[in-house]
Amino acid sequence: MKATTLPRLRAEAKRQLLNYRRNNSRVYRCASLRAEGGVMIGWVRAIDAARAYFRAANPIKERFMSRLFGLETPLPRGQPVRARMIRLSLELSVSESTLYKWREDIMEVVLYAAIESGLVGLFGLHERADEQPPEQDDKAPVD
Repeated sequence: MKATTLPRLRAEAKRQLLNYRRNNSRVYRCASLRAEGGVMIGWVRAIDAARAYFRAANPIKERFMSRLFGLETPLPRGQPVRARMIRLSLELSVSESTLYKWREDIMEVVLYAAIESGLVGLFGLHERADEQPPEQDDKAPVD
């Protein structure tokens, strides 16, 4: 069974979050990239759905998401993640441990949005469903 591990899914979600600004500008730039970038536009839409969810549920968490992953402005290159987290904790008036919990929540919601849109699947069930034809109910075994 070809299973996708949870750490691999989390790494992909993090990579897509960090590439959001670049992918977003590429997707909406020209029609040829929109046609080719089915996966890219899917991730952009999944991240947008997660942002909309957080904007409605907890606007401070959405602002943290935007600032941590650089969704609207570029990330500072020479600054480590820990230093950014400390600065954000001071700006948002929450503890650093809360920010790390929020980061985990953000990753989960983005993964849920990606799974819901069909971009990724757990346990390879999506791939197996595409490969196997549906079974016929006509030929039910007789006891």
